[in-house]
Amino acid sequence: PRWRCYPAPEFTTLTSETPLPPMSPATEVPLPEGPKKPTWAYSLFGCFDMDIKLLGLTMCCPCITFGANAELLGEDWMLYCLFCILPGPMCYFGPYIRQKIRTTFEIEATDEEDVLSYLFCPCLSIIQETQQLKSAGMKPGGDAMNRI
Repeated sequence: PRWRCYPAPEFTTLTSETPLPPMSPATEVPLPEGPKKPTWAYSLFGCFDMDIKLLGLTMCCPCITFGANAELLGEDWMLYCLFCILPGPMCYFGPYIRQKIRTTFEIEATDEEDVLSYLFCPCLSIIQETQQLKSAGMKPGGDAMNRI
């Protein structure tokens, strides 16, 4: 035969003389809740729950929004606007700005998540960052938008 059946293993049973440990009632110990880590104000795909002007501007010309976000974080608007046009530098500076925002607002995430968000949906990442800055009372594009 192709398949061979093996006999089941034998188990020993406890005799009635074997004492069982006393059962104690289950008590639940509440786990202490630490302070919750902040998250992004909007999800990565929450761009449709916001200002449609920002969505249109970022989808048509993401370099303007990206440069404005960078300027709020103390970076040069024009330089980051140029980085956004070139795909190579954007793969580095996009996650860099995102990490800077995460550090500022103490958002729990990883550098890998930042890179993946810019690799697969850079415009949505820029919108999410802008929404985060707006929710904190910062006005993205203040001086940067006045130049246009």
